[in-house]
Amino acid sequence: MAIAPLPSVAGAPQPGGVLSVGQPASSGGTFARVLGQFLGQVGQQNAHAEQAVSDLALGQTDNLHNVVLEVSKADLAFRLFLEIRNRLSDAYQEVMKMQV
Repeated sequence: MAIAPLPSVAGAPQPGGVLSVGQPASSGGTFARVLGQFLGQVGQQNAHAEQAVSDLALGQTDNLHNVVLEVSKADLAFRLFLEIRNRLSDAYQEVMKMQV
């Protein structure tokens, strides 16, 4: 399983989890839908990591490498989403400071 590239908020998500830059927005809620789907992907990655750790703890797998890889991918996905949230929050605060 490959790690998806950084998401772009200008397009809609593709079935493989990669977001496209060149697609036009089809509705007013595209941005919220993109963020929601990206958050869902982060949640799925976390669930995969939890399942891998659980399988290792129960003795259903002995492949420590794959478990560590799944946990690392979940951590990276979460950190990416957290950074996107922080930057969006900073941008919103900057826009609110602008004088009209």
